[in-house]
Amino acid sequence: MAQDAADFLSDSLATPLGEVIAAVGRGVAEAQAALDHASLAATLAMYETDGDEGVQALRAIGYRPTFYVLPETTCEVQVSMHVGGTGGADGSAGGANQPGAVGQARTYVTPVDAGFQQRYAFQGQGAAKLTFKILPVPPPQALDDAAPMPDVRGLKGAQADTLLAARGLSATFVSAEDKVLTTNEAAELTVQTQDAAPRTLVTTTNAVRLLVK
Repeated sequence: MAQDAADFLSDSLATPLGEVIAAVGRGVAEAQAALDHASLAATLAMYETDGDEGVQALRAIGYRPTFYVLPETTCEVQVSMHVGGTGGADGSAGGANQPGAVGQARTYVTPVDAGFQQRYAFQGQGAAKLTFKILPVPPPQALDDAAPMPDVRGLKGAQADTLLAARGLSATFVSAEDKVLTTNEAAELTVQTQDAAPRTLVTTTNAVRLLVK
């Protein structure tokens, strides 16, 4: 079939091999990120479902949603390959009798599907195979000594203290004059601000500073 390389690549939508591999890599990275986000969302939900006795029991026994990783991904794609390039080793344009140097060449691949086989009489199977493993792993160690901060603004000091204690957190109450108050002194005062934003992970060894008024 008489057809120059430019028309062939344009008609068959050929793509540089490096871009194909990079696209697969980006897909794997996006899949891993989706797994991580789902596990983290499930972890946060464990603390945000108040009043559910089942969830409270799971928290009491130290349950953590499972995290997953993609330790191995194998991609097998049937493609047609074409090597092309222009210019000499010194960057000059190649003439009719001066093919491009190997250092300037690029490898292009075209996925082989039914249309490609029929048009170019390509003998091969138009199929792709993707194999991957998803394995459970222990939750990040930081979750063992941390819990998501609830929004306690607008609550009474006693209510805020109870909510924090349910998550293994503690509070330090301070007045507008920056005076440290006891839990009893702050019990009926209203929480104005908190030094940790809602849903951020707070270590259980550090007390959360709450301004009450």
